[in-house]
Amino acid sequence: MKKKTYRVVKHIYYEKGEIKKEHYTIQKQTKFLWWKLWDNITDMECDKEDCQSYPLTFDTETDATKMINNLQNGYKLRGWDKEITTILEFPNVPKL
Repeated sequence: MKKKTYRVVKHIYYEKGEIKKEHYTIQKQTKFLWWKLWDNITDMECDKEDCQSYPLTFDTETDATKMINNLQNGYKLRGWDKEITTILEFPNVPKL
């Protein structure tokens, strides 16, 4: 199975010609028909009844790269996963 393709995008905010803030986002490559598109990896934030999706941001490129490595190694972005850790077999109890 081919690994998914990700890229890190640096966003820089300028104010009066000076860098005021910068952060990084991750994009995943997807295919639609014959086009290759880049979609932001998003996170969901919910307040009472209203949910908002926004791009997941990182302070450093290293943090963003670490997240990509985790995603390619099978980690989930959010949610639970399960695995069987132990199987115990008990002796059969005779029926009366």
